[in-house]
Amino acid sequence: MTQEKNFPDWDSFYKETNVEEMPWYEKNLDSDLKDQINFMNLTSGKFLDLGTGPGTQAIQLDKLGFEATGADISKNAISKAQQLSSNVNFVVDDILNSSFPDNSFDFILDRGCFHVFEPSLRKDYLNQLKRILKDDGILFLKVMSIEEKGLPGDGGPYKFSKQDVSDIFEKDFEIVQIKPTVYYGTLEELPKALFAVIKQKN
Repeated sequence: MTQEKNFPDWDSFYKETNVEEMPWYEKNLDSDLKDQINFMNLTSGKFLDLGTGPGTQAIQLDKLGFEATGADISKNAISKAQQLSSNVNFVVDDILNSSFPDNSFDFILDRGCFHVFEPSLRKDYLNQLKRILKDDGILFLKVMSIEEKGLPGDGGPYKFSKQDVSDIFEKDFEIVQIKPTVYYGTLEELPKALFAVIKQKN
């Protein structure tokens, strides 16, 4: 049985911490997402940055021409992000009980949200994804890899293998791709990650 992990109170964390010092802070668009957008020749559509945190990814998506929304459970994260861009729709939202209407988004980026949910909450996450993604909508998912050994003890997010990701998502979604990569951010040694392209089933 998987032991539950203890994560910070995200609102307090974003209130007390400089976002540019957070391990996952990346000013530029995530390289894996950028490469995939170019490969798929995506140029427009409604794009949700889930767990937007510092807001940088949503801002970069807006610059590429997408109609970008950044959502986070932390009011303080959203308040800080709103000061950086007036073009992006930054909103407080809980993906486990989302207030977004059905079929809201063509694309969703999750660059660190899913892997902090305990296993018992993953079904709620999947149900909300299915609801707010449009037909043929795409989830771009980045999670911590089981290959990452650098975190002491049982600290940090849950870690996944390619098979874990497939097992969790393949019943409700089409797995287009899962590849090994890293988390781009402020750490000297970039943590090992998996990047998945997952498509809504009709």
